[in-house]
Amino acid sequence: MEHTLTSRDLEEALPPDAEEILHSGHVASGWSGAIWLDRTLEWIVGAAILAELVVILLNITFRVITGDSVLWTQEVSEIALLTIAFMGGAIAYPKGAHMSVQALIMRLPAAWKPYLAALVDWLVFVMSAGAFALFVPTLVQQIEEKTPILQLPVFWVSMPFSLGMVLIAWFALVKLRRQQKRAVLAAAGIAAALVVVVLLAPPLFYYASPNVLLGTVLAILFVLLFLGLPIAFVLALASGIYLYLGGISEVSAIPIGMASGAKGFVLLAIPFFILAGTVMNSAGLTLPLAKLVDALIGHLRGGLLQVVVVTMYIFSGISGSKVADVAAVGTTMRGMLEERKYPRGEVVAVLSASAIMGETIPPSIVLLVLGSITTISTTTLFLAGFVPAAFLALVVMVLVFLRARKQGGVASPKASWRARGSATFFALPTLLLPVGMVAGILSGFATPTEVSSVAVAYAFVLAAAYRRGSKRLLGDTLRETTTTAGMVLFIIAAASPLAQTLALAGVSQQIHDLMSSLGDSPVLFMLFTVILLVIMGQLLEGLPAVLIFAPLLLPIATDFGVNPVQYAMVLIISMGIGSFAPPAGVGFYVACATARETVENSLKHFWPYLLALFVGLLVLAAVPWFSTFLPALAGLIPF
Repeated sequence: MEHTLTSRDLEEALPPDAEEILHSGHVASGWSGAIWLDRTLEWIVGAAILAELVVILLNITFRVITGDSVLWTQEVSEIALLTIAFMGGAIAYPKGAHMSVQALIMRLPAAWKPYLAALVDWLVFVMSAGAFALFVPTLVQQIEEKTPILQLPVFWVSMPFSLGMVLIAWFALVKLRRQQKRAVLAAAGIAAALVVVVLLAPPLFYYASPNVLLGTVLAILFVLLFLGLPIAFVLALASGIYLYLGGISEVSAIPIGMASGAKGFVLLAIPFFILAGTVMNSAGLTLPLAKLVDALIGHLRGGLLQVVVVTMYIFSGISGSKVADVAAVGTTMRGMLEERKYPRGEVVAVLSASAIMGETIPPSIVLLVLGSITTISTTTLFLAGFVPAAFLALVVMVLVFLRARKQGGVASPKASWRARGSATFFALPTLLLPVGMVAGILSGFATPTEVSSVAVAYAFVLAAAYRRGSKRLLGDTLRETTTTAGMVLFIIAAASPLAQTLALAGVSQQIHDLMSSLGDSPVLFMLFTVILLVIMGQLLEGLPAVLIFAPLLLPIATDFGVNPVQYAMVLIISMGIGSFAPPAGVGFYVACATARETVENSLKHFWPYLLALFVGLLVLAAVPWFSTFLPALAGLIPF
């Protein structure tokens, strides 16, 4: 039984060149130009993750024994987090692991693609080299500054950002060296011309209205997106261009904002949750869960497709990543589904719909990030996410039930109580992981970061106890985590200055004024923003869209009388639908690759599920109870 998504799966599942939609793929050795450098960088970032894991576990132990915390852990955590974000983000770039919009590029003539690829790499070089140059004065000022507790030079705390920018610039040049010389030279001329235009453009905006400036920058942002420039670099470039053209602030605020955006103790939970999910996936620990759910509900009409929905609901609480959910559950259950002759297109549809449903199930990375950038507590968001996800899971399961006769497939025989007891026994250790994580956070016994560190340790112990995974499990999962966590944290860092820039531009007030002019209707506001967020989820993916739009829209929702907790759930699910909806939703293509089915055949099966989820989303937008019941019951928000 396979438990990982391979490059061969991608090649077999997708039509020619469709795999370009995906954010990552097979990477040849020597992605940085030198294998020794590859291994050194992965070792440094992996060591930062492990060192921080040990520090957090020691802090938990010390607090349990003495009742006090170790004060210096905050400073060590900051250095580790910046290392993971910027050096891990740098590693992700040459591997092709950064999120980007490829839907337009796929449809361009083949002769254009080398020129576009070279232009993207030149733009990445310009952004990273420029960010480093702008950050140098700040770095120099920090030489004499010391951290308050460990008295470390602040210079060394900021060093990961500087090294990350230098590495990205180097990787861009390495990638350019491997491309067609003609395309590289032509793209260099285009990139140089674009830089000159931007440098000479400020006088044109001296007397222009703020709306003209904002419109121009947003147009640039979308052009860069559709060129295929990785989303993180688009966000940083758009922010810098806005500040430069408008003369609003020093452009050096962008690298400073990026470095600040990657800080925050709660963000450490992200690499830990990713590592825990990667260990569970690599060690095949999803299988006992799937067998337990099969024993309990596999006999229902729809059989294993119903099992997929429930297993996704449970596993979403382990991995914290919807793409990881799809890959783990899909590959684990693929053999069972094929053996009982379930149509692959229907499997893709149910996997995709279930992943959308799982967006709000703790410990979702999106929930963690949303709690760190808004005034809503992470505990409140975690509690609020259960019922909306359960409601959408019920919607999907009802549709599976209604379509079961038409779609075929052999349901499981009803399991005996003895078989159910046996399945429970083997699945219970795995099931304790998501239950323990959520219980630890909701009880207030530990922070999300502390809970996630314990989850990693427990996942490794469980893998060893089950004797699953190779002897290289630690090294393999750490390498995968450095890339994924680096990419996620780099996006968070890049989105931070853009969110501040949009706030500075008064975008929130403009949206508020627009909605007020249409009648001050909460219903109309909900409909408008749901459609907007689904579209933005397509273009920016879920996480970047949440980082940009949540701080802008949540205050407006409160002004219109919409409960902020309810609106947070609607916002997340809307962007989740966008992330899986064709043509640009990458999650759908991952599901196709996982089930080894073509996009064309899968689409015919997916549309009914997408429509059902959208109707379910409208119900969640209309009825606050689904989102507010559990937080209110816990006394976190008023009834």
